[in-house]
Amino acid sequence: MKLSIVIVNYNSQKPLQNCLDSLEKWAGDFFDEIIIVDNASSEEKISANIFDKHPKVKFYSLDHNLGFGGANNFGVKQVSNELVLFLNPDTLLTDDSMKNMARYYSNYKNIGAMTCLIYAADGKTLQKSFFGKFQSLLGLTLRRNKQLEIDLSKEFISTDFVTGACLMISRDLFEKIGGFDEKIFMYLEDEDLCHRLVDQGYQNGIYTKSKITHLEGQSSSSNRQKKKFYFNSQNYYWRKHNGLLATILMKIIRWPLKVAKTRKI
Repeated sequence: MKLSIVIVNYNSQKPLQNCLDSLEKWAGDFFDEIIIVDNASSEEKISANIFDKHPKVKFYSLDHNLGFGGANNFGVKQVSNELVLFLNPDTLLTDDSMKNMARYYSNYKNIGAMTCLIYAADGKTLQKSFFGKFQSLLGLTLRRNKQLEIDLSKEFISTDFVTGACLMISRDLFEKIGGFDEKIFMYLEDEDLCHRLVDQGYQNGIYTKSKITHLEGQSSSSNRQKKKFYFNSQNYYWRKHNGLLATILMKIIRWPLKVAKTRKI
């Protein structure tokens, strides 16, 4: 099955170029289009020579920032293949194992969203929080639950949610559940998507025989702005999936941590 790759760019031209180079090197015969959506970058524009070097790229420039989910939804509307891989521009393929991930996904119709092993910049340490359990009052933290153990002897590991930095899903399923919720501008849109998939009876998980490297944090935004986006998204996510009372309790539990984090900015 042919694969369409969707990448949302925001002030990340250099990491994006490296990402595209790695895709061409390790998976060039397995995908036939890369949809790049520039989310109204403010600091740097995509260089034209990127298209000369990567003819499979289809480039779209937005007039205003739609947020992570909105820009990815726009990208999906442009794809021509059934299988979609969302990638962050600061990710790198380091081998050809992504093909195996796509084949595995295509063989199991009960899978909703799937990711692979995601390593930090050193290529050896698994990145924290690329999967986990849905947020709960018991396990509440600032962003994600404590990293869970991964049994690498298993080919597929079921989990509540997987990260949007590398997320594979069928286009039909993605459209069926309404895509990313565009009321979430940034953060938790992946967990929200996975929550809706589980609600519909699908299983999310990690395919352990594929891997990428995620450099993380290559798009420019201030820490204060990121915290604001996160807390706003968390408030909306909790009200949507857990109701008003649980949201109030979450805010009470979160408040000391929120204050502490704000003071450090």
